[in-house]
Formats: sequence, structure tokens, C-alpha cells
Amino acid sequence: MKKEHRFDLFRLSLRQRKQIDILDALEPKSREEWILALFSRETRFRHHGTDFVYVALDPKGTYPYIVGKIGREVSEIENTPPEDGYREVIHDAWKAAVVVVDPREHGDGQKLAIQYHQDVGTPSTLAPRLLQAMEEQQDWRPYLSSVHPITNTEAFWDFVRRNKGKVTYIRFELEVPNMFGGDDEYDKEMQAYRDEENAQKIAIEVKNPDGVDAETERVRFTAEKAMGQGTGNVKARAVGKRNNFSSQNQQESARIPVETNRSQRPLIERAAEIADRILGRDKD
Repeated sequence: MKKEHRFDLFRLSLRQRKQIDILDALEPKSREEWILALFSRETRFRHHGTDFVYVALDPKGTYPYIVGKIGREVSEIENTPPEDGYREVIHDAWKAAVVVVDPREHGDGQKLAIQYHQDVGTPSTLAPRLLQAMEEQQDWRPYLSSVHPITNTEAFWDFVRRNKGKVTYIRFELEVPNMFGGDDEYDKEMQAYRDEENAQKIAIEVKNPDGVDAETERVRFTAEKAMGQGTGNVKARAVGKRNNFSSQNQQESARIPVETNRSQRPLIERAAEIADRILGRDKD
């Protein structure tokens, strides 16, 4: 089996704060500029008792993308040569995973990809902690930021089809939109919650012990917004013991073949060139 690099995919959601700092008033930033400010700066943080460090390449050399690495120090037991009796020695080193960000505002923008590296950690737990640490070291915050995994919408419909007529509960948790058009009724209603109620997140529950209709256009559209576009998550239950669904278990990822040619440049140096593949856009 050919080895592959796995990149888990996420969507960054930014909502402009109503109460802004004086610095923001003097030097306003777009969402793209804010993401660039966050992901271009070295960030250190502690997560589950372990110290992590994120560093980025010079964004001028990777434009329009941001490319970096997140890593942690590890201690490994190694052995000396046989003539030395294979003595055990402890070797300190760093393990790091590649990070790619598209900060731009477009239909598939504000997108984050983190390489899965078993010695570094799970991207789905690292992503929100990294974003939190990035914001904490900023002097001012013009946006309320969050990150959600982009998940496989088809898995939800597989659950619905397997339990046709037996789905009793669906819950959607969604970020209010910040860049997805606004031309449809869904976006207009969500934007109204944002502008009039100052909402950052919206929760919608549909439940009936006798079964709900899980195949309406409204459910289909909302599931695509939450899962396919990475603006929230979906949970559902159906009749039967432990017959549950959670979109958080359906992470979308991109696969990049591992190059075995010794003359091949390291992945971090090629990441900007193959960013569309890493971000799950180019399947070829």
C-alpha cells in the first residue's frame, strides 16, 4: 500500500465584534488580514500537559497561502552500535506536522488543513487550541473566531437512509455566516440573528418520538451548511439502542502521496505549490 500524508480539513469562522478596540478603529483589518496576522506569528501553547510551538514560513514566499508547522518535543530511546553493547540512550528531538491555510474570502476560503502526525497529536483537538493561543497573544481582537471540522455530509444521509422513518432527533449547531453569499433565505435568516440578536452561534433542534422527516429540503440544506461547508456540526438519534450520529466523527481529509525520491524537496517546501490538493480541492 502506498504511503500517504493525511491532512484533516477545517473552516475558520470570523464574526466582527460590535465593541472594538481603539486600535481597530485606527487600523481596521479585513478577515483575510486578520487570519494572516494570526497564522504568520510564532505561537507557543500548552495542551493536555504538553508544550507545542507553531511557526510559519515567510508568507511572502507562500502567497496567497500561509504555510507553517506545529510541533512538540519528544524523547526517544535509541541504542548505541553493537560494538558498544546496544546501550540505551535518550535522544531529544522535535516532531512536527505541516499546516496550510487559505485566508481569502471566497466560496471555499478561510480553510485550514493540518497534517495528521501520530507523534504530534490529533488535528481536531489541536486546531481550536492553536486558534485560541493565537488570539490570546494579540493586543486586540476585531473578530470572534472559531474553527470547525469539515465533515462528510454523505455519512449523515447514509444514517438517514438506514433509519428511514425512525429518526427521532436532529440537532444542528451553526456559526452565523460571515462569507457564504447571503443570497438565499438561510443566509439571510442567519445574518439577521447575527445583526439583530448579536448571535455568534445558533442551535436548531428537530425532534418527535414518532419520527421526524429528515429528508426535507430545509434539513438537507442545513446539513450541507453545517458539515460540507464546515460551519457547525450535526447530531442525530434514531430508534434503537445506541443508534446515534455525530458529524464530529466524520472528518473530511485530503491525501497526498509520500514521495520516496531522495531528491524530492521536503513537504513543507512544496506545500504552497500543492496547496489546492492539500486543501481538498484538486483530487487528481
